Amino acid sequence: MVFEVLILEDEEYNREFLKKIIGEVPEVTAVYVTSSGEEAVTLAQKHKPNLVLLDIELSPGDLNGLTVAKSIFSNDQDCFIVFITGYTKYALQSFAVHPYDFIVKPINKAKLKTLVMEIAEKSNKQKNNSSDIITLKGKGEVFHINQEDIIFIEKYGKEAQIHTGDEMFTTYQTLDEIENSLSSSFFRSHKSYLINVDKVQKVGKNSNRSYQVRFHDYDKTAMMSRDKYKQYLLII
Repeated sequence: MVFEVLILEDEEYNREFLKKIIGEVPEVTAVYVTSSGEEAVTLAQKHKPNLVLLDIELSPGDLNGLTVAKSIFSNDQDCFIVFITGYTKYALQSFAVHPYDFIVKPINKAKLKTLVMEIAEKSNKQKNNSSDIITLKGKGEVFHINQEDIIFIEKYGKEAQIHTGDEMFTTYQTLDEIENSLSSSFFRSHKSYLINVDKVQKVGKNSNRSYQVRFHDYDKTAMMSRDKYKQYLLII
């Protein structure tokens, strides 16, 4: 996982303090540091950081943090922005760039680390969910499967079987692991099934406790539990 952080802070002590704390977070793969608003914009365009931590009040004559954030956000709306400042009066103005959080100095080291780890996890999920290709490990092989080709995935003993229109793939990864890498088109219909909602033709009652899921142009079926059926009705 790549997770890069850009820090904009004009005070040297705070700049080094932030760099040290964030560098201690295992998920962080690179840290870019600057005291200049203009350079921050350039660095953001070059490196596309996942997270930008920036002070609002910078040196006179430089771009202020809000202006920098607006510039970065206009070019990369997937970037997480966190403002760090001693001035609470800017809080409302900052929401124009949809910041993830707003931290008022003095900075709490533990809270900042927790926040960065939280954002790293969200950023990773965001990347996985936006990817068209899912990578799964089989026995001595690796599969790269287009998510649009997947009809459903079922737990089969200690394995998971991925059904596509052309062939079936087997992996030892759990359904929970696979689910975290799938787009919002997929729905956990049962503890043992993940279905591609876009491929569903019909959901019919199978018994008092379950439903049968049929798919377009595919003869195999999946299961849906009674509780999951209620959730399914809310998303379609």
